[in-house]
Amino acid sequence: MKMLRRILLVGCWVGLIGAPARAAAIAGDPKAATLEESITKASEQGHFEEVEVLRLQLADRYADLHRIPEAISEYELLLASRPSKAKRVRYFTRLGQLQDQSENYGKAIAAFQDALHDEPKAWDATLSLARTYVHSELYTNALDVYQRCLKFHPSERSVYQEMASVYQHLGYLNKALAFYEKALAIEPQPEIYLGMADCYVRQDNIPKATDVLQQAKSMLPRADYDVRLGEIFHKQGRLKEAAAAWEDALKIDSTRDDVKLNLALTYDRLHRRGDADRLFEGLLAAYPESPLVHFLRALVLYDRGEKAEALTVQRLAPTELVRYYNERLLSQIKPL
Repeated sequence: MKMLRRILLVGCWVGLIGAPARAAAIAGDPKAATLEESITKASEQGHFEEVEVLRLQLADRYADLHRIPEAISEYELLLASRPSKAKRVRYFTRLGQLQDQSENYGKAIAAFQDALHDEPKAWDATLSLARTYVHSELYTNALDVYQRCLKFHPSERSVYQEMASVYQHLGYLNKALAFYEKALAIEPQPEIYLGMADCYVRQDNIPKATDVLQQAKSMLPRADYDVRLGEIFHKQGRLKEAAAAWEDALKIDSTRDDVKLNLALTYDRLHRRGDADRLFEGLLAAYPESPLVHFLRALVLYDRGEKAEALTVQRLAPTELVRYYNERLLSQIKPL
């Protein structure tokens, strides 16, 4: 079971984009096609203010459809039309957010900086720039911009929370906890409690982590608290309490199959084989092609001494995640 324990917690308007590309972009969406036709008609008639309104609607339509490259193109066209300064700030900010979604972080940063060049105190552009710096792992830059955010809005909970997350990532756990506390004082949020609990776990202060999560459960019920409590209890070897916490999590959110898998393995270690088998049957039915579920089931059977049943693992096509353990398991079973 040592292997099992290691696995458990695992015009210029129309011409800038070619007709074939546009046809592909609007294919399959009647609303986008209608907007494109309206843009062409308004452009031909010289109604450029109407074109701007329609193109903005088309950009938002593409964004709603998660067709980000097309949405980016529309905002680039909007900016090419030389809008007013206020509109430039809005368009550059939205363009930067879309570039961030596409993980084009350099272009996103440039767009936000263009927006801030026109309006240095633009809130959305400033906060979005900080977040993109985080996404691109430029943490020092991110903290500098977050500090600017606090000058604009010193009571903004999200800024304190996000700064805490950055400090936590960098390993400055006391600073992270201090900023989580500030965020919590402004507006309690589930993610704040979870972040604080993770900091305490990294400091090996398990009682404090448990207290934070228990406090969170009484204020903002959420399955994630019990999931995390189960992980903490499991780490301490308190298997009955881990199982109870994961059972509570499933009462709140019965769709958490990751919790069911952990719970099935814990049930088996607690010699609650009937409960473990019940969960495994449901997981195997839900994921009949999952190498991980089949492998862990085979590992449990092998540990019970049911070696013939465990040999079903040799029919799997394991992922990188389980191949190493799969080979170790087969090396133990086949000589028998």
